[in-house]
Amino acid sequence: MNPDDFEKQLQRQTMRSIPGAWRGEILDAARRARDHQLSTITPQPSCGWREFLWPCPQAWAGLAAVWVLIVVLNSVTCEPASAAKGPNAPRAPEVLVALREHRRLLAELVESPTAVEPPKPSVPGPRSQLPQRIVAA
Repeated sequence: MNPDDFEKQLQRQTMRSIPGAWRGEILDAARRARDHQLSTITPQPSCGWREFLWPCPQAWAGLAAVWVLIVVLNSVTCEPASAAKGPNAPRAPEVLVALREHRRLLAELVESPTAVEPPKPSVPGPRSQLPQRIVAA
């Protein structure tokens, strides 16, 4: 059967009216579905940060907890700044010995400026190891 035959068959049929009971049942079911939809959707004001965190709020909460832990551990393990930077803070003996040695070497270098030889001017050498031939034409 092709589509034209089907349409002709539909045109030959008479229109029947829908029973009244069906109409009432259909409208009641539609109203109940609409009322159920309205009761389950609670409109809430849209917050920008909620939309940003929506894909995975647990991951963002975990990241925030890690940062709080880092800040707490950093504040607990830090030395007081005044004790570490004080001018009268005791130094380790090895540091003092290394500092004295460094100052002595610096003084030796400053006192003897002639000990350092001036750099020799560099003379450019040949570019290759092959013997040079001059050819005149």
